This record gives sequence, C-alpha cells and structure tokens, in this order.
Amino acid sequence: MAKHSSIEKLFEEFFFMAKSHDFAPSTPWQPPTDVYETEKNIIVKMAVSGLQPEDISVLFSDQILTVNGKRDNDTTHHKVCFHQVEIRHGYFERKIKTPKQVDANNIHATYENGFIVITIPKAEKAFNSTISIKISY
Repeated sequence: MAKHSSIEKLFEEFFFMAKSHDFAPSTPWQPPTDVYETEKNIIVKMAVSGLQPEDISVLFSDQILTVNGKRDNDTTHHKVCFHQVEIRHGYFERKIKTPKQVDANNIHATYENGFIVITIPKAEKAFNSTISIKISY
C-alpha cells in the first residue's frame, strides 16, 4: 500500500510540475476580457492585475484593438518550490475586432483596481486611423 501511495505522489508531482510551467514562453497569454455594447459605446474590460498602466500598450488599427504588455515573474530569481501556479507571467496580447463602425480618434482607456477599461465610441461612419491610446489612472 505504501508503494502505491509513493507512486501516486510521484505522478501527481510530475504532472503538477508539467502543468505549472509554461513550456512555450514565446506564446503570449491572454488576460480574461469582457466586451459589451451600450447605446453609444463598445466597452472592453480586461483583467490585468499586477501591472502598471505604463506596462500596457493599447493600439487601434483597421477595426482591431490590440492590448499587449508583459507581467514579470518576480519569483524566478529565488530558489522556490511552487505548490500551485495559476498566475500567468510573460508577454500577453489580446486582439479584439470591433463589431461596429467606430470613432477611433475618441477611444479612451482607464486603469483602476487591476482592470483596464477601454471605451470605443460607435460612429455612423468609421473614422479609422492607427492610434496609440494613452491609459489614464
């Protein structure tokens, strides 16, 4: 019985280690995101806790909103033994195609309590240009 428990523990540890580590660090992760529409705007709300607004880039071009940045892993320089790993680190990117014509020149973004909220005004006619959006906080 003890051997069986040891083998089970070994398998659990192996699979936990495999699941816990990102074997493809070049693959960007995607923060959880809500996209919804009001009468006048399309709203994008993205969970980016642990980041500062200056760590995040927001770009709009050709009806596509691109949000990207990097969350550093502050434990990599320590000798640690993880028991659970769920917080994603490294480069992230999220691309969202706007479902309507929008006024790209009046998009604005705010950061509060770990969320970035991007407000994209709807328009009768698309006002497209490539713009970088500054995040206020």
